[in-house]
Amino acid sequence: MVLKKVLFELSGEHPSLPRAEVLACLEAESPEYHGLRIGPGYLIADCELGSLDRLTFRLALTHRLGPYLGNASLDDLERQAAELPLPPGSLSVRARSVQGLHPEVNTMDLAKRVGHTLRGEHRIDLDSPDMHLRMLLSDEVHFFLRSHEVDRKQFDRRKVAERPYFSPVSLHPRYARALVNLTGARKGDVVLDPFCGTGGIVLEAALLGMRALGSDVDPAMVEGCRRNLEHFGADGVRLEVCDVGDIGQVFGEVKAVATDPPYGRAASTKKEAVDGLYGRGLEAMAGTVCTDGRIGVVLPRQFESPSLELLQLHRQRVHRSLTRHYHLFRPRAP
Repeated sequence: MVLKKVLFELSGEHPSLPRAEVLACLEAESPEYHGLRIGPGYLIADCELGSLDRLTFRLALTHRLGPYLGNASLDDLERQAAELPLPPGSLSVRARSVQGLHPEVNTMDLAKRVGHTLRGEHRIDLDSPDMHLRMLLSDEVHFFLRSHEVDRKQFDRRKVAERPYFSPVSLHPRYARALVNLTGARKGDVVLDPFCGTGGIVLEAALLGMRALGSDVDPAMVEGCRRNLEHFGADGVRLEVCDVGDIGQVFGEVKAVATDPPYGRAASTKKEAVDGLYGRGLEAMAGTVCTDGRIGVVLPRQFESPSLELLQLHRQRVHRSLTRHYHLFRPRAP
């Protein structure tokens, strides 16, 4: 097994979810990773080179990744750039600042300066270079070669308005994918959404090659979910009309649960009080997921269950009256 130090350039759309998603995917796809370093807008880890394609395919809240070359201060940037261990070939040079750091720096000018420094040994080609050298302006300037780019536009092609059947409160596909990834499920694992609604989470699990299952108490939702899955070519997904309390009997044991229950809309909860629904639902999920499985669930506030241990909690403010709380649970030991 060949391990390589890799930098993951995180998206800035949430303060903690992008990092948590990368860590969960590393656990799933490159469990021998080590040498972890985390800072504003990036995560660096020694991971298996053969896992990079799989990681890139899975990730939703990362921009790009590739071999890490080192770091430098702004004052010593050009000298350090000249000493980078770059292989032969042409290259492009790009720079990006993260989280509002270094506002005084013109990143285009910085890239030109570094390109000028390197052009004695490497031909600068901005159109079709052999290598893409990137500088991430964070706590330091971090150099890496972009070898993989996450196709983030694919998620917009599956967003709510592009589906034949939709509900306006559904998670954006990027966050649905991230929720599935947080569970650590792998290709072939059985993943259940017991509040499948219009199917956004089930769809992401199916596209990742997992054995996706979905259920909802509302037959119209299940039929709409089926239409959406067919529209995006996700075959082989088992869908059932059932109450969340019956999922163990209907589906048996699963590896992971990823779900976004309704937030108090009467038509979706059948007028059941949401606290009762969430409590019943979490108990049912705890009894359905295997002992080493994980449950990712989005709720409008922090929620606990006596049968589950809370591993992670990520808050996402949507608007004044809604903050989504992304919970990651595991079953408590008997």
